[in-house]
Amino acid sequence: MQRNDMAARRKLNLTRRILLKGGVAALALLGLPGILLAGAWPKAAFESTAASEALAKLFGTDRTTHSDEITLSAPLVAEDGSIVPISVATTLEAVRSISIVVNNNPRPLAATFEIPPGTLPEIACRIKMAETSEVMAVVHSDSGIFSTSARVKVTLGGCA
Repeated sequence: MQRNDMAARRKLNLTRRILLKGGVAALALLGLPGILLAGAWPKAAFESTAASEALAKLFGTDRTTHSDEITLSAPLVAEDGSIVPISVATTLEAVRSISIVVNNNPRPLAATFEIPPGTLPEIACRIKMAETSEVMAVVHSDSGIFSTSARVKVTLGGCA
């Protein structure tokens, strides 16, 4: 009877070890995407306090070329600055990224989206706006950095 008990305990200990090792490996894999993505996040651009500074840190220059090939959809009046719907689409070729800059926000860079090759260059999101401001959509493509803008009047500020 004792032999059966010992064999069962060994089997149980082996199973525990496998589960513990598997659990540790799974936890390590779950943390991996965050580590990989953290290096690509443009922290300095998001921490900038001026629109021109944010653009320079994001693209290496604050100069953009106006383009009619970018469609920026934003409300004329946003009743609540904490949830302003924005969408951007473009017919430009070889788009690398689409960014949204709000000039009068404490941190002007509201969002930036990497656009993988072969993907339709369209984004939609909600941003926070502190006050009435120009909202600029910036499209970075293989042929340059292009933008368009729209003025959004905010009746209730959303940034603290």
